[in-house]
Amino acid sequence: MPELMKKSVDLPWTDKRGGNDHRVGPKQKLMLSMTSAILGVLLQGCTADKHPSPEETTLANAAKDVAIPLEAGKKKNPLPETDEVVSQGQEVFLGSCAQCHGADGRGDTSVGRNMTPPAMDLSSSHVQHWSDAEVFWIIQNGVRLTGMPAWKSSISENDTWKLARFIHKLPGLNAVSASTAVTSQTQTANSTQDKYALKIRGGLAFSEFRGYESWPVIAISHNGDKLAAILGNPVMIDAFKSGIPGNGKPFPDGAKMVKIHWNAQVNVGEPGAPTVPGTQHDVDLMLNLTRIQK
Repeated sequence: MPELMKKSVDLPWTDKRGGNDHRVGPKQKLMLSMTSAILGVLLQGCTADKHPSPEETTLANAAKDVAIPLEAGKKKNPLPETDEVVSQGQEVFLGSCAQCHGADGRGDTSVGRNMTPPAMDLSSSHVQHWSDAEVFWIIQNGVRLTGMPAWKSSISENDTWKLARFIHKLPGLNAVSASTAVTSQTQTANSTQDKYALKIRGGLAFSEFRGYESWPVIAISHNGDKLAAILGNPVMIDAFKSGIPGNGKPFPDGAKMVKIHWNAQVNVGEPGAPTVPGTQHDVDLMLNLTRIQK
């Protein structure tokens, strides 16, 4: 088998047919090299229940480059690079992409980390070197053999161009978030401590949901004068991934969700006057009913 693979890699890069010299371009060379690499991985007994090695992750990321047709990169983003367009792109991102890639695009969520290969860090140089048109193609068409689905039936072309604008702003946004993280952490330390001391008489305690602020977002909503986000703990996220409740099975013990409500307010200082979360109104704690009844 090693000798066979060596011969396939050493094939000449030209193919003469009917007197014509058909030269193979760089992308076709990469595809042939990747085919050999994939064979090598398969021969090593790669399985989906193991955490992918750095080599496998690199190979999967390279597959995304190869999947983008050459003609896809020739398109131009028809939307201007304005704060309003970027803000609208962020709204689409939070509603459709944040569950896997995280609100900051880094992929550091329970769902994103457990995908094979893991969800990409959209602020990375690998993603940032893609043009808006290439990002557009990936979102619309997805990439086979990865966790990236095709969104063309769910996200309009116009919103996809907005997403491309927002994704290319992620490195700068993450830098701003990092610079303010220490200040925010200090300001909320006391309130967090007091919050986790709360307990409903004869019911749930905040301490049972400690750390919910970093749970993945399951859904967001805007109802009247309230904005809401539903977060799920790892047990709940794994249940959704397994097909619950659509498969008729009950949620497992330990599955938890938190629904945070904010008073909605219009930010007239931003382009488009978007509706954004204001002061927090309340927090709903949800625990598997079978566990509560015990």
